[in-house]
Parts: sequence; structure tokens; C-alpha cells
Amino acid sequence: MSRPQREGGIVLAIVLVLIFALITAVYAFQRRAIIDTTVAHNRMAAAEADALARGGIRIAEAVVYLARLKDEAASAGADAALAGAAGAADGANPASGLASGVLPGADLWERIGDFPLEFSRERSLRVVIEDEGSLLNLNALVPPPPADGEAEGGASPDAAGIGEEEPEVDAESLDDAEQYLTAVLEYIVEGIEGTRDEKLYDEVAIARNLIDWMDADSTARDGRDEDAYYQQQTPPYRARNGPFLSFDEIGLVEGVDGRLLEALRKSVTVHPVGATAGINLNRAPPWVLSLVYAGVDGDRRLVGEKTVRAIWDLRQKGKILCGDEGGDPKRCVPLAEVANGDLAEGSIFPAAPLPAKPTVFRVVAEARVDNLVRRIEAVIDTRASEGPLLLSWRRLRGTD
Repeated sequence: MSRPQREGGIVLAIVLVLIFALITAVYAFQRRAIIDTTVAHNRMAAAEADALARGGIRIAEAVVYLARLKDEAASAGADAALAGAAGAADGANPASGLASGVLPGADLWERIGDFPLEFSRERSLRVVIEDEGSLLNLNALVPPPPADGEAEGGASPDAAGIGEEEPEVDAESLDDAEQYLTAVLEYIVEGIEGTRDEKLYDEVAIARNLIDWMDADSTARDGRDEDAYYQQQTPPYRARNGPFLSFDEIGLVEGVDGRLLEALRKSVTVHPVGATAGINLNRAPPWVLSLVYAGVDGDRRLVGEKTVRAIWDLRQKGKILCGDEGGDPKRCVPLAEVANGDLAEGSIFPAAPLPAKPTVFRVVAEARVDNLVRRIEAVIDTRASEGPLLLSWRRLRGTD
């Protein structure tokens, strides 16, 4: 080839390389611009969804507190018309709205999750409210330590027995709690996926550790120092020697790992803190009804499937379980008439009033902005006269 022809071929190759480089640069620039735009959009959507979910929690606070105010008005006779309307909506005798165990206005908080709020531009908010009393309250199993100034023998509750005389503990009550917790843990562990060899939990030891965490002394039920294990952790800590303040605190107890903690979450609560009432039979879901512990002292057992089905069937018919006194005869069913009457033999541990009124609620607010979802869980206490109290909140992830 002649020299001009060779130079022409080289120029063509250089031009092609430059074109390819230019196309690559333009593609990279466009891709980066699209990514930056998407990231910015997602951040805006996430902030909007968070704000929307927090707004859902505020809505729930107003709804549950309104239910409490309506209940107080009805019980005081200050708003008979309101109480009568609520009782009629529930199919109850208006005069016995309080005894029915269903809050006037409870229809609103119970069904609010069935009616999500739809907004423009693919925005929505769904708020679900549940009664914490429908779960097993761990704090109800162990009496709280004595308040300041009530400790015996000069014992200091804050000192947790260090250098002072420890407060007395009702040993019989703790024995009942240990037996019950052991049965509960065995039932829950059995429901965890996997073989028995994959679920090597010592239910008796874990039950004792849970009680040691809540009881007022610093001596474990087997006689050892209950803080020995916790002081070896990083960072070291001590047993609370008082009620659990949050559900996740259960994960600090010796023997409770993440897998068991999540298995407990759908059946166990720590609210209301300081309360002693057991499971609300008129609101508990079937898997929690299976944790009801009934019978004669020393021979209590978890109720069987037949009893659980009988309670559930009564509730589906609009009936509720009631104690010996009060209640609407059209709705109330005595414990002796449930299944084979096992619930009426002896007592239920821990005892719960029948019917019981909800006071502490678990709220899940789910906000959707475009394809992005944010979920916030909160626990709201309505017992204070000053207004609803937000006890805790957390962002939910995955399938929580």
C-alpha cells in the first residue's frame, strides 16, 4: 500500500476509537444522572413515607384516647346517648355497655385497619391497632420490687441487694410463674421451624432466667449470682431486678437468642408495665389462647385445642366470656359453659378480669409512597389522665 493509503487507515481507526470512547462517556454520564435522580427521588419518597407513618401513629393516639374518653363518659353516665349508640353498634344492651367488655367506640379502633387512607400520586396510609392485653404479659408473672421507702430492713431497691438486705420474694408465686413459663416456652419452641436438634433450648433454665431478671433480688433461683453471666458480656450489664420496659429487653436475658425472641414476639408482651392481669380471653388470637394456664393449684396446664376452638367460636358469634357478676345475659357466657368446663375448675394463672377493657395498644402504621414502604410500630398507653403516652416506637423491617 502507498503511504497516503496507510495514513488514511490509521485516521479511520483513531476516529472509530474516539467515537467509541465518546459513546461510552455519554452512556456513563446518562447512567450516573439516572442513578442520582433515582436516589434523590427515593430519599424524598422515604422522607415522605416516614412523615406519613409518623402521622399515622398520631392518628392512632387520638383514636385510642377517644375510645377511653367515651368509656369514661359512659361509665359516669355523662353521655348516655353516646353509650347507647355504641352499645347498639356492638349488639349489646345499651344499659350494660360497660359490662360488655367492649369499649364504646372500640368498633372504630378495631376496624380502622380495614380502611386505609388513599392519597393522590400513589400515596396511602394504613393503621392497624391491636390490644396489648390480648398477649401474655411477662411482667404480670412476677410482682414488681417494692417502691422507694417501702423496702424492708433498710433495703435499697436501686442497690439491687448489694450490701443491703434483699427484699422478700413470694416463693410460691415464683414457683407458679416458673412452671407456667416453662410450659409456655416449650409450646413456643415446638412451633419454631426445624428439628428438635436444631432447637436446643433449655426451657426450664430460660424460665428461671426470665424470673431472675424481673424479681427484686440478685440471687438466681438456683442459688448462684444472677449477674455472673451478664458481667461477662461486652459491654457488661446487670439484671434489671424489675419489670421489662421493652420487648427487645427480653433478648438480654441469658439463654434467649434472636430466633427465640422473634418466636416470642407474636405471643408475648411486656405491657402494661406493672400490671398483674393475664391474657384477655375475649381478644386474644387463637395461638395466644393456647397459652392460657388453667386448673387447680399445683395441677395447672395449658388449655387444649378443644377449649381454644370453643372460645373462638363463641367470639365469632358475638359472645364474650364473663365473670360471676354483671354482664349482658344476651352476650355473656360463664367459664363453666365453655367446652367441658375446664376453665372453671380451679383458676387461671395469671388471673385476668372478665370482661377486661383494653388500656395499652400496639399500633403499626404502614405508609406507601410510589413503590416505597415504611412501617412504624408504637405502643400507646391510655391510662394516664393527661393524655395518651407513647411508650416505645421502632421502624419495622422485612416481615416484622
